[in-house]
Amino acid sequence: MKKFIVLLFLGACTIACRQTETTNEEEKSMAVAPPSNMDSLRRQYIALRQASTNPMPLKQVLELGKLNPVDEGPIDTLFFLFRENLKNTIQQKNVFGLLDAVDENIKNGFGDNNGFAAFVTQWALDKPETAADSKLWQVLAEVLDLGGVFRDKQRTFWANYVAATWPPNYDGFEYGAIIGSGVRLRSAPNLQSKTIKSVSYDVVKILEQTEKEETIGGETFPWVKLALLDGKEGFVYGKFLSSPVGYRAGFERKASGKWQMVFLLAGD
Repeated sequence: MKKFIVLLFLGACTIACRQTETTNEEEKSMAVAPPSNMDSLRRQYIALRQASTNPMPLKQVLELGKLNPVDEGPIDTLFFLFRENLKNTIQQKNVFGLLDAVDENIKNGFGDNNGFAAFVTQWALDKPETAADSKLWQVLAEVLDLGGVFRDKQRTFWANYVAATWPPNYDGFEYGAIIGSGVRLRSAPNLQSKTIKSVSYDVVKILEQTEKEETIGGETFPWVKLALLDGKEGFVYGKFLSSPVGYRAGFERKASGKWQMVFLLAGD
């Protein structure tokens, strides 16, 4: 069934999808296409690791009232290369590359709207005129950029780290986590307002997502009103706040050794 859907999609948007592929040879050479032998894989892994900017710690530092970042992905060479390839695929908005990484029975939510066909429809990937503008590209990029942890003896990987390592003593629908260092808690929802305090990876209570949005550095996010655990209230730019019940993804190593995405969902 999955292959049938892909073939239908291929016939519908081959020309349109080709327009989204990069023509820059330098970018193509950076795409991760795993070689056939482990020595080459290892060299590729080392090169990508060395090229990483501000990598997350491989082990999470436990600290009261905080949720420090962690990314265990680099522990597994093949998973790390798979994820780098997926990131490249997302950046290029390569629909076929993405669908190849999606499991036949992917979980899309907590109802009965699951499976590959539902995934394609939910994210508007079934039509060339909607695929390029699908929200999926931004959602999945943000999920992967926030690291994660392995489970089930490294047979599965959960991203992002906020959802994957969320402490059970905080209600995930009421609380969230600051996902940056030195993030400014402000007195009003704008950059000109007074800084109340700088916070780093704090667990916070979410009070209100304001209607005030702001575009900074080409990215648009709303301002969010929140309370620190010490009671101080203020506003932070939404880019620096993550909810454990927001979008998160799970990946599973199949019997063949291939990694695939087995869920992408939000809520609880």
